[in-house]
Amino acid sequence: MTMQIWKKNFLVTFALFVIVVYTCLFAVVSLSFRNDLSYLTKRAIDSEQGIAYAMQSIQELDGGHMGTDVAYMAERYEKAGILLEVHFGDIVLADKIALEDIPEGRIGILTYGDTKHLYIHDEVLSGSQLLKITYLENIQSFYELQNRKLYGAAAAGILISSVIGIMLYATMKRIFRPVNQIAHELRTPLTGIQGYAQYMMMGNITEEDRFFAAQQIVSSTRSMKDVVDKLLIMGNVKEGELSFVPIDIPDMLEEIRRAYAGIELDVSIRKINGEPTLVRCLLDNMISNAVNAGGHVKVTADENGLCVWNGASFQPREEAGLKPHGYGLAICQDIAGIHRWKLKYDTSEMTGTTAKLIWGSIKRRLAPSAEMPYT
Repeated sequence: MTMQIWKKNFLVTFALFVIVVYTCLFAVVSLSFRNDLSYLTKRAIDSEQGIAYAMQSIQELDGGHMGTDVAYMAERYEKAGILLEVHFGDIVLADKIALEDIPEGRIGILTYGDTKHLYIHDEVLSGSQLLKITYLENIQSFYELQNRKLYGAAAAGILISSVIGIMLYATMKRIFRPVNQIAHELRTPLTGIQGYAQYMMMGNITEEDRFFAAQQIVSSTRSMKDVVDKLLIMGNVKEGELSFVPIDIPDMLEEIRRAYAGIELDVSIRKINGEPTLVRCLLDNMISNAVNAGGHVKVTADENGLCVWNGASFQPREEAGLKPHGYGLAICQDIAGIHRWKLKYDTSEMTGTTAKLIWGSIKRRLAPSAEMPYT
């Protein structure tokens, strides 16, 4: 089965959005990692230089006990996660590091004992001897923190993508839905236009009949344009406003009945406030669905609402009740919604199927004409 075009657009848009989101999140995490590592390295360099200055002072002030003092200092630093290797000339003053391969460069990151360490090597001339210091600081906790940030960014990306994906799906579905609704609504008038056009092509009709057929085609196309415009406005695809005016319900239902022979009308309400084209579309859909279902159809309208009943034989369904399905009933629900009406469906093997439209409040039934923006 071919995927609908709006779903393909959604998948492409969502995929691009996910790529952008994760690119931005990982760029932020990477920048944070570099900044934090730069700060950590600067702090380690300051610490190493402080150790070098301290050893130079020990050598100058108490050179005879330098080995003991440096060994004690190395023990204290080891408890803080810093390993030292100190050479003063040919003498080894501290040897807490056992590196098989000496890294190139003065500063670097290496794995020592299965953990990440920051490596610094420095050489300082102290008196006539060369003081060599190798500094190795355990930064495994820093890398673990960065991994947690990375996992957090990934989780945030999933959350953001999920929320935006749901919103994008709903928005694109709503944007493309009027197109499907319009296609559904244009089938009947297009059939009529086709019929009158074929009738006009017959060679044995009078000029009066030809003019009548042309009038019907013009009237149908005008109605189609009005329906398309209203549905596009209702679906937020086109800018515009919907005019809510008092509608003569008996006249509208009588006009619809002429298109569906055999339906029964029982109308005790005169006026209702609404958008004429959309209300006509709503009532036509409700009645045509009932007629297409088969059986006797009765339409009742009073102060409480409008009911369309048909006595077609009950068809068992898995759902507890009849629920809207297909573009026709979806249009009915949307139109009822913008009028603040309620549309319900009930079905029973004994009583048949009923579509019930419940009007809004009494104040809204015959409210004065108004231009109502719908967004």
